[in-house]
Amino acid sequence: MTLLLCRYSLAFIWIYQGLVPKWLAGPHPDELAMSFAIGATLDEAILIAHVGGALEIALGLALLLWPRQRLFHGISLLVILGFQLALSLVAPGFLVSAFNGMTMHVAIGALSLIAWHELGAKENKCGQESAKPLIPLARL
Repeated sequence: MTLLLCRYSLAFIWIYQGLVPKWLAGPHPDELAMSFAIGATLDEAILIAHVGGALEIALGLALLLWPRQRLFHGISLLVILGFQLALSLVAPGFLVSAFNGMTMHVAIGALSLIAWHELGAKENKCGQESAKPLIPLARL
């Protein structure tokens, strides 16, 4: 149940974030502002938003289509860490806005780690060799 909840939640977040603010909202002005912060022109900012959105949708779909692959949860974690680092360096003003990415990034990171851990535990129960987790999780 935990793994299923993590997988569906992560897939929803990635697909929604890739589709709504980057494609359906045309892209959203906040998406463009982050690209402007690195010196992108309007056309480049729109391209960055659309390509980024497509990649986010692809990651969300991969989480749904390949439910037993730890790889996609690892990618999710690495991508969200990269997003957070980039946001912190390039547009730190977004970290204090009313609807900032920090809270979403923490949630995505936590769900990705939980899923990574759960899939590793399932592999061990099946007698298969498991890859070591990215970050050792202490028992509570």
